Amino acid sequence: MSKAYVIQWKSLVNGRGGKGTKLFELDEARLLANELNQDYPAIQHEPVEANSQAPEPGPEAQQPESAEEVEDGSENPQVTLEPDPALSFQ
Repeated sequence: MSKAYVIQWKSLVNGRGGKGTKLFELDEARLLANELNQDYPAIQHEPVEANSQAPEPGPEAQQPESAEEVEDGSENPQVTLEPDPALSFQ
């Protein structure tokens, strides 16, 4: 089997998403996606064929205009996700 899969990800916090560039065989892509989903539960990872198009970001990918209020009335600060250096390919 040839390497023909990449890891696609989507933040469950702000709706942003992307696709990695490193190619994997399907089995290793599945294992990595499962491991990443356990390590980073706020981000959904899944293997996709390398030549498939990434889905267009929906309206949920837009930044909120203000911080949301939680039940006790205090403001919930916006969470900023930093890129994972392990997924950076330079």
